[in-house]
Amino acid sequence: MVVRQYPRFQATFSGTLFHQSHLHPINRALDLSRKGCRLESPFQAFAGMKVDLLLYIREERTPILIQGAVVRWSGTHGIGIEFQSLASPHQERLNSTLRQIETTAGPS
Repeated sequence: MVVRQYPRFQATFSGTLFHQSHLHPINRALDLSRKGCRLESPFQAFAGMKVDLLLYIREERTPILIQGAVVRWSGTHGIGIEFQSLASPHQERLNSTLRQIETTAGPS
């Protein structure tokens, strides 16, 4: 059993993954936590790769920007991404979003 520092929650979001100045769509969000996410994308990711993300969560017009995230794994279950650090306003928006999700659904 994997013990996680931050609980994951099922989340629906769209967005874009950036790698070496190339844009790749996020096809489907699978889960989200304070320090990472799991998603599906046609992008061929590998462990250790650094990426930037723009996450459009719920109906918000302004995306959450995550720079310098690290791909931890990639395979048939999607792409696991760890957030290294977020600028303060983006971290606050992510935390607020997770609090809203947490009150309506349990961890995944």
